[in-house]
Amino acid sequence: MACQDSVLTGQEGSISFKPPGTSICIDDFTPFQGDCIIVPCEADFRVNDCVQFTEENGAQAPAEITVGTPAGALDGTSLGNIIPGSGYQASQTVTDVALAGGSGSGALATVTTNASGEVDSVNITAGGSGYQVGDTLTAPLGAVGTGFSVIVDAVLPASGGTMYYVVAVEGECVKISETKNGTPITFSGTSGGTGTEDSPSPAHLTMELCDFVSVCSVREFSLEFSRDELDITTLPCVGEGAGCDKLAAFRSTQAGYATGSGSMSVYFSCDQETIGNRLLGSSLLRSQAGARVKLYVCTVTLPDGSVDDSSSLYIEAEISITGMSFSVNPDDPTTAELSFSVTNMISAFGLTN
Repeated sequence: MACQDSVLTGQEGSISFKPPGTSICIDDFTPFQGDCIIVPCEADFRVNDCVQFTEENGAQAPAEITVGTPAGALDGTSLGNIIPGSGYQASQTVTDVALAGGSGSGALATVTTNASGEVDSVNITAGGSGYQVGDTLTAPLGAVGTGFSVIVDAVLPASGGTMYYVVAVEGECVKISETKNGTPITFSGTSGGTGTEDSPSPAHLTMELCDFVSVCSVREFSLEFSRDELDITTLPCVGEGAGCDKLAAFRSTQAGYATGSGSMSVYFSCDQETIGNRLLGSSLLRSQAGARVKLYVCTVTLPDGSVDDSSSLYIEAEISITGMSFSVNPDDPTTAELSFSVTNMISAFGLTN
């Protein structure tokens, strides 16, 4: 049968970007002052940015904020069969106890024991984040008893809460509204039952861009990966071989850590608000936290114009922008060469961690 696929060209490629400084951690109470959210100095939100919030590690957002769900959170359907243990205080209820173990953090639960001192129910009260199916969780239930655990059967995917828009940036004060150019939200000074104190560390809120933004001024991009070569050669075992081989023995190796780096050519324009110019300016930010790209080799769009990631071919990665160079002359468009390194691979051609 003849091959029906055609070779891809650059016509199918595209780039989406999340600038550094647009994914930050803040406490769940004190940053909300009047109509301001006081953000760390490395934050780089701009007017008209769309932002969303998630609660991490038991944080409780102000009443005026509707939050989303972080990846790997737990809910009432997440836990499987309980291994009840024994010897616990009979007929007790432990409220909002921290669940230990597994790959995530921040989950709280109300745990009850029966008259025989065995755990008979576990109800999630805070979902946490980062858990995986198959995690084994337990909890301290006092000075007596042992053996209680529960297996994670399901976790929640990441989902966005209400989308808010940045309407003003005044130093470290960011003002948001539910509509573009709308009236800033004024916070009442009460957050989710925490009174006038922040939830204890590591509880925090994550404030980040709603989604990637398309970069429409990239001429080309390149990406290169390499792997460390680890030497795992061992000394020969006694009795192996005839001892007079004519050919040299070869070393044994295996692949180690990966390194990724890339570059892209980006056109300058006089419009300071373009995402392309913002991308170039990001090369000078001290903190590169939050910088993230989707590099599409083949971009498939839906009828509404949005990108269909399930059908597209792309690499998604957290990056650090490591440099920029450009020159200006009267004969050519002004183009900057931007270099970056991959700090964490999210997905590559359908493969994910």
